[in-house]
Amino acid sequence: MNKVINDIGDLQTNYQVLIDEKRLSKKAMCDLVIPFRDKYGLTDLQALQIARNELTIAEINLLILQN
Repeated sequence: MNKVINDIGDLQTNYQVLIDEKRLSKKAMCDLVIPFRDKYGLTDLQALQIARNELTIAEINLLILQN
């Protein structure tokens, strides 16, 4: 479970860096989110919501456990 939390933290941090540095393009977003999505068997929307920090820890936990 620690690995999942670390992966989520890395995803959210790297997503925020792209926004802060105004480098958030479709390609950059896909390069960041798709490997995470595939690793945890999520949909595009679910992975993007996690990257954007739009879900609570409980909601993320449910998504990860379901897959």
